[in-house]
Amino acid sequence: MTVKISFADLTHTGQVVAANTFPLGATMVASYAKQELGDQIDVEVFKYPDDFANYLDKGMPQFAGFSAFSWNIRLAHDYAKRIKAVSPKTITVFGGPNFPDAPKEQEAFLKRFPHIDCYFEFEGEISFVAFYNALKEIDFDWARFRDEKRLVQNIRYLSNGEFVAAPLAKKIDDPNIVPSPHLNGLSDKFYDGVLIPMIQSTRGCPYQCTFCWEGGSYFQKVKRFNQDRITKELDYISQRVGKVPDLCIVDANFGLFEGDMETAREIHRIQLSHPNRWPRTILAATAKNNKERTIEIVELLKETLPPTGAVQSTDAKVLANIKRKNVPNEVLAKMAQVTEQQGGQSEAEVILCLEGDSKKAHFQTVKDMLDSCFSFVRMYQFMMLPGTKSASQEHRDKYGFRTRFRVLPRCFGSYRFQNEQFQCAEIEEIVTGNKTMPHDDYLDCRAMHLTVETFHNDSIFFDLAQFLERQGIKRSEFISTIRDRVFTDAPEIQKLYEGFRQEEQKNTWESYEQLDNFVRQAGCIDKYIAGEYGTNELYKYRALAVFQHLPALHDLAYGAAHSLLAGYDRLTEDAKVYLAELKEFSLLRKLSPLDTTQITLKVFHYDFPALLDKLFEADPTAFRVPKGVEIEILHTDQQRDLIEGYIRQYTTTPIGLGRILLRANMNRLYRTARKANPLAQTHGMAAHTNV
Repeated sequence: MTVKISFADLTHTGQVVAANTFPLGATMVASYAKQELGDQIDVEVFKYPDDFANYLDKGMPQFAGFSAFSWNIRLAHDYAKRIKAVSPKTITVFGGPNFPDAPKEQEAFLKRFPHIDCYFEFEGEISFVAFYNALKEIDFDWARFRDEKRLVQNIRYLSNGEFVAAPLAKKIDDPNIVPSPHLNGLSDKFYDGVLIPMIQSTRGCPYQCTFCWEGGSYFQKVKRFNQDRITKELDYISQRVGKVPDLCIVDANFGLFEGDMETAREIHRIQLSHPNRWPRTILAATAKNNKERTIEIVELLKETLPPTGAVQSTDAKVLANIKRKNVPNEVLAKMAQVTEQQGGQSEAEVILCLEGDSKKAHFQTVKDMLDSCFSFVRMYQFMMLPGTKSASQEHRDKYGFRTRFRVLPRCFGSYRFQNEQFQCAEIEEIVTGNKTMPHDDYLDCRAMHLTVETFHNDSIFFDLAQFLERQGIKRSEFISTIRDRVFTDAPEIQKLYEGFRQEEQKNTWESYEQLDNFVRQAGCIDKYIAGEYGTNELYKYRALAVFQHLPALHDLAYGAAHSLLAGYDRLTEDAKVYLAELKEFSLLRKLSPLDTTQITLKVFHYDFPALLDKLFEADPTAFRVPKGVEIEILHTDQQRDLIEGYIRQYTTTPIGLGRILLRANMNRLYRTARKANPLAQTHGMAAHTNV
C-alpha cells in the first residue's frame, strides 16, 4: 500500500501572500524522500492554505509534514490540530528553524504546541527517511514508537510528558545527494505568477552571529552544490518563471566563494536572452566579508543584485557582544559606490537594540551607513528568534532585554479545514529596551528609522543629496536636519510620525499569553485583515508618505537643504534656481510612480536627462540651458512591464504598496526623462533611464 505524505510550508494569505517564495526546504525534504522511498510513498507539497485544504478534503495523509518558521508556526499547528482530531493515526512531523536549541526550551515549545507529534532539529532530509523506515518496521504505529521512546537522528518529542531527544547527526557532507526539487518537477506547481523561485548553492555559514539561527556550531562547515546542478536549475526556472521579476538565493553569504562568480555569470547569460530580462532583481544575503568578489559580481550583474552591507552595528562593544566582525566602513563605501555607478541600489542592514546597544551607538551606526552612501538602509527591530544565542536566558539576563509581543505583519488570516472556518495569527517577540537603552531612547531610534525610510531609502532624494554632497554636506547631516524639522516645520508629516508611534504602541503586548488571548477573541483577526491592527508600521507609514504626501516630503526636504546651505553660506542665487527646478523635476518623476499612463512635457533650464544619466554626480552649472530645453518625463516599456509584475504580485492596496516598497528597487520605477526635441540636444543621449 502506498503511504500518503504531505509536506506543507504554508503562507498566510489574509491580506496578501505573506511569504511569497517557493517552499524550497519542504520540496528538498520531499525530493530526498521520493528518491529513497520511491513508489512506497505518494508525496505532494503545499504553499497555499486553500490548496492544502482541498487536498485534505480528499482524505488524510499518514504523515503530515510541516516546515516551521516564525511566520507560519501557528498556522501549521492549527492544521496539525485539526488533522489529529479527525485522523488520530496521522503522524504530524515538524522541522525548520523556528525551534529552540536548549532542551528545557524545546520541551516548553512542544508543550506550547501539543499537536506536534515530533520535531526534527536541523537538516531534515536523511532524518525523515530514517524516521519513515523506523516506523515502517512497527507498521507505522506512532503511539508505540513514542511510548517506547524510540530514537532516530535529530528527533525531539514528548512521551507521556517526558522530553525525548536523540543525538544530533553530523551535517550532510554532500548536499548533492538531495535531488533538485526544480529539475525533478516537484516545484512546477509553484510557477503561478506570484511566488518567487528560490535556489540554494551552499549550505552553512562560517560566522557565529548570536542573533542568527545559522550562528551555531552545527552550521560552521559550508557545503556547496555542484555548479552543473545550479546552472541547470537556473535554466529550468528561466523557462517557467513568466513575468515574476525576482530570484531568491537562500545562501547565507552569496559572493563568499569562487563558485558564486560562476553562478553570477550563468545568471548574466540568461538575462541577455530572456524575454523579460529575468531575473530583474536577485534577493540574496551577500557575503559579510570578501566584498571584493561581491563588487565583481555587482559589476557584472549591475542593478540586478543589491549587495548587502549587513553590519547590524558599527559599535565595537556591540560587535564583540554579538560575535561579529565587520569589514571597514571604507570597503563598504566602495561597494556602495560601485553599485550606484552600475545603476543599482546598495543595501545596508542595521538591527536596533542588540546586546549592549544604546541610542548613541545606534544613531552612529545609521549615520555611518548613510555616509557610506548606501542607497537603502534597512533598519530592523531585534526579533528573539528561537534557537539563537541572543534568545537564550543567559543573554536575556546579561543584557537586560525588555521585550514585547506582536502579531507578525501580514501573517494572519481566515482559513478552512473541511467544513470548518478558523482564524489564525503568528506571534513574535521583539526587544524594545535593554540595560543601555531605555524605552524612550528606543522610541527616538524608531523615529530616526522612519526618517531614513522616508527621506533616504530607494534614492528618493538621491538627486538632492548629490548636490548637497558637492557642497560638502554629508547625507547623515541632511537626514538629521530633516528629523529635527519634522516637528517644527511640517505639520502634515508630523501627523504621520505621531500615527507611527501610536500604532507601534497599539500593536505590542507585554506577554505572549495576553496577545494570544486577544487574537483568539471573536472578530479580532478581521481587524488585522482590515488593517486596524498588525501592519508593518515602518512600511505602512513610509507608503503613506511616499504615495499620499510626496509634495509635503519635497517641501520638507528642500527646506532642510536650503537651511543647510544657508548655514554654510552656500545658498547662492544659482543654487536657488537649480533647486527650484530640481524639485519640480523630481516630483514629476516620482509622483504616483506606479501610474504608467502619466507623460509630461516641461521646459527646464537644466539638461536633466544628461544629469540623470550621470547619476547627478556632475556640476549642474555645466548643464544649464539658458534658453530652456523641453523634456519628456515618462515610463519606458520595460518599466511598465516591471510595474505590472509587481502590481500583479502585491496589488495596490496600502498593504500591497508597502510590500512593493519592501521588495522593489523603487529607483527603477521612477519615470525616466528624455529631450522632447532631438535637435535641441546638447549633452548625452536622447533618452535616459535608470532601468
